[in-house]
Amino acid sequence: MSKKQQAAKPKNDKPRHSRVLVIFGLDEHDKPRAARFVDDNEHLVARAAQALGLRIGIATKPKHFAVVGKLPIGRVHATGTAAVPSISKDLYDALAALVGGEPSSISTSFAKSWDELGPGHLVVAQDSLADGWYEAVVKKRAGENFTLAWRDYLTEPEFERPITAIALLTAKRS
Repeated sequence: MSKKQQAAKPKNDKPRHSRVLVIFGLDEHDKPRAARFVDDNEHLVARAAQALGLRIGIATKPKHFAVVGKLPIGRVHATGTAAVPSISKDLYDALAALVGGEPSSISTSFAKSWDELGPGHLVVAQDSLADGWYEAVVKKRAGENFTLAWRDYLTEPEFERPITAIALLTAKRS
């Protein structure tokens, strides 16, 4: 095949990767931020999302790639907006529409006590005895009962758990 024939051949629009990690959310000033991570270590990407108080998602379908492909490439070893830059509200709305859920920021600080635990704090909540525990965000508190949302499963509805089915997260000590 000649170079001219090769140039006329249509390009393959399929993504080169079967899944792309995405960090997204609203920062402390309610400005939308998002980035895509293709070949980065998933553990490091998850830690970056937690440190920045942002959500993490996984794009696996063509409709996801159509939106995610417009996001800037994230830098897992950078800090602040260099790791996950600001994006336009329109692009953020398109991304949020893919995953659902109410857009809000997640606190990057951990509650130091049960009395301090409130909306925005990240906790670990029990899904069921069989399915185990997962990260969740506190939405509301009524005494010792909490309304929570799964941090990484935004299309799932909010749910309630008693204090006995929630674990506090603490920062590592140096």
